Amino acid sequence: MKRIIFILSCILLFSCKAEKTTLSPFVSVYKSDRIGNILPSYIFLKTQPQTFEIYSPAIYGSFFGQWDISNDTLFLFPEYEYFYRDSESRISKITPQDTSMLTIPQQYLIKDDSLIDITNYSAILPEPFNNQSHQMVYKRVSK
Repeated sequence: MKRIIFILSCILLFSCKAEKTTLSPFVSVYKSDRIGNILPSYIFLKTQPQTFEIYSPAIYGSFFGQWDISNDTLFLFPEYEYFYRDSESRISKITPQDTSMLTIPQQYLIKDDSLIDITNYSAILPEPFNNQSHQMVYKRVSK
């Protein structure tokens, strides 16, 4: 009888395990480094549905849209902008006429657990400002 109780106790003890439940299979979070006075920004990639959010605390706003991956490149297609101005929060649809650094389609090279911005900004930035010697790098903070 003692042997049976011991065996049942061992089975119960070794078959139980603690499991941490997170949203990690559905959400990936990337954070940029702080550069001088520029606060870090965040990219949230959601897999169900396949949407993204770019959040920048420095501009009090976010951009939402669809994303896609081809080979080692992540493509972000912004569709909506959420911003807070004049004590009001607003959402506006991004149109092709909206040409800013964050409203144009963006490309990121996927390397290990990082996203490296390879977007061509020359269409919207004048020549002196489109120097890509410094590329924004986002590092993964959640798996």
